[in-house]
Amino acid sequence: MADPRDDFAAIADGVRRVATLPGPQALRRRSEQRRRRRVAVTGVGLAVVAVTAGTALLPARDHVVPPDPGVGPASRVTPSTPSAVPSVTPSAGPLEILGGRRQVLIRVPGLGSATLATGRDDDRVRATTERGIDDRALWVLRPEGDRFRITLAKPDGSARVCMTVVHDAAPGSVRGRACEPATPAQLFTIEKVADGTYSIFQGKRYVQVVDGTNALVPDLPEGLTTTYEFEDRGPATAGR
Repeated sequence: MADPRDDFAAIADGVRRVATLPGPQALRRRSEQRRRRRVAVTGVGLAVVAVTAGTALLPARDHVVPPDPGVGPASRVTPSTPSAVPSVTPSAGPLEILGGRRQVLIRVPGLGSATLATGRDDDRVRATTERGIDDRALWVLRPEGDRFRITLAKPDGSARVCMTVVHDAAPGSVRGRACEPATPAQLFTIEKVADGTYSIFQGKRYVQVVDGTNALVPDLPEGLTTTYEFEDRGPATAGR
């Protein structure tokens, strides 16, 4: 009869073999084997997916409608080009206006934007709201040193007309007369004031508009009450 202790010893040896962890080298070997198996399985799976996808795409390609041989790149319909819009030239800035390169209307903001113009029947300069008087109301501010000669854009015949201060009956007058280079009465100082408008100064006083008659005069005793805006009306002709 077998000794029962031998059976117990055999069982104990089997338990130890199952419960004992393999050594580090064996663990690394087994891990590497598992990684290789995963890579191989993944590669096979991707190949199967690719083949399946290719099979699924082929019928779709078979149903592509071939291009009409009568339609080529030259006959493609392109988006219609918008009709040309006339360009609008922006108004010139102060450098061009004060550089004598632009025609301007000299506006008087305090009088409903009336403009300075020579008279219909005389040469006196006044503020007026008349329309259609560009031949008498368009001026060019032509710099001469640190002052300006204010000339009509359209000469009267062959002579160029300049604003001219006349110290006649108080408070004087400003008239449109033939330009004379040696005449100081035709030179004005133009300066920008705080509100963005401009003052016109000649000799010892500001050139201003008299209420009532709207005449432009040079000899009012009070300080600055009339300022001006320059409205660009296009390029000035060459010459002085």
